[in-house]
Amino acid sequence: MEYLKNTLFFYSSFSGKSGRIEYGIYCIVNILMYYFALDLYHDVNLDNEKILNLFYVCLIILIIFVPTQAATTRRLRDLDANPTFIIFNFIPILNLAFIFFLLIAKRNIKLQTN
Repeated sequence: MEYLKNTLFFYSSFSGKSGRIEYGIYCIVNILMYYFALDLYHDVNLDNEKILNLFYVCLIILIIFVPTQAATTRRLRDLDANPTFIIFNFIPILNLAFIFFLLIAKRNIKLQTN
């Protein structure tokens, strides 16, 4: 329940940390939204009223852009990595490997011994 609350209320927050489950939720929603946008894009025809679908495709991509970048930044902070690695999201083939890495990477827990 906590992951769903974080997903709904802190979707554009770049501060804090995000675990694997929360980041996985963002990835699943991303994939579904991109498939929906792709389906709308296939119906685009410049000669009729379906041209409005192109506007919807651009709107969907813009709406999911910021939450995806925010979740990636929070996930990088959770892994104690430099948040500037978010630049890998913009390199076409490398971004898939980067997303997969963020989904499977575990946080290094440093134990303090007294």
